[in-house]
Amino acid sequence: MRELCRRCLRPTALCLCASLPAVRARTRVVILQHPREARLAICTAWLTRLALEGCELHRGVRFEDHPRVREVVAGPGTALLFPGEGSVPAAARAADPPRVLVAVDGTWHQARKMVEASPSLAALPRISVVPDGPGGYAGLRREPEPEYLSTLEAVALALGALEQDPARFEPMREAFRKMVAQQLECARGARRNPRHRGGAAGA
Repeated sequence: MRELCRRCLRPTALCLCASLPAVRARTRVVILQHPREARLAICTAWLTRLALEGCELHRGVRFEDHPRVREVVAGPGTALLFPGEGSVPAAARAADPPRVLVAVDGTWHQARKMVEASPSLAALPRISVVPDGPGGYAGLRREPEPEYLSTLEAVALALGALEQDPARFEPMREAFRKMVAQQLECARGARRNPRHRGGAAGA
């Protein structure tokens, strides 16, 4: 079993801690993560939590009975980072940014189900981001559309737009791109050096 970094939870040879910034944002971020996402090799919610001071991460599918999430959702100035009808581009909220931004971490199907299962979450004012290019998962994870973003990318873009300072949050995205490159290189290495299984040779 490979040794893992206790902070970023990556294999020590692929540790990202030196690449992760420590950023303080005016808007506090709270991430709600689907439990299945926590099992993936690339977990951008965890990296987002490490990169942003004061960021919280809670796991679950339904949050109506989650005491801390209920407190966050009920607080003044809380918004949901989620696209769709009624959402406002983050840049349009720069003059009046939310105090707390809730981000949902999961596949698009999982994220929609999580929001639908928590009426108080679904009722929050919504903020969306405009991708500035294809999502960073390209070549690693299938997304419904090329411009769909990871949680880390969406949060970094939203905060950059809200604070009108995209460059301050760009190191988060750079760390994510480095992690994707590492995973792709590992996958290529595995294909170049397949493990041979013992057993009878075929005819």
